[in-house]
Amino acid sequence: MKKPRRPWLDIFFQEQFLRVERFLYILVAVLILMASAVVIYDGAKALYNLIVDSHDFTHGLLKVMDRFLLALMFLEILHTVQIIFGEEHHLACVEPFIMVAIIASVRRLLILSFEISHAGQVPIERLKMFLIEMFIIGVLIICLVGAVIFLRRSRERRRQD
Repeated sequence: MKKPRRPWLDIFFQEQFLRVERFLYILVAVLILMASAVVIYDGAKALYNLIVDSHDFTHGLLKVMDRFLLALMFLEILHTVQIIFGEEHHLACVEPFIMVAIIASVRRLLILSFEISHAGQVPIERLKMFLIEMFIIGVLIICLVGAVIFLRRSRERRRQD
């Protein structure tokens, strides 16, 4: 049985859409690179200020960690865009998104812990909410790490078969 031939117009439009999609991915990648450079520069500047002028060490350290974790998130997203250009992007593309989610969750967890430890007198209701949020984020991190382990093991099994 022969496959039906696709009209040349369908093929032409599909090729044009793929070119536009590639161009947009390249544009996004360049913009993410620029944003990463700005965030890394800002983090380096915050680190320099922390070393030189450490009058508020905790706030400075929080700012440094926040900037570098944000840069790491950008770089993971950039890695995801790079994978899209690769050949095998069906299942491999999921893992970088999970990594970004893990980094974002850890970032939020660190910020919450700094807020709790340096907030001074915290009302008990607010402390309960902080702890509930920290617990939920911790469970989320464990689930996401489990998902990465599961993906890697399933990929290894497929290679062995």
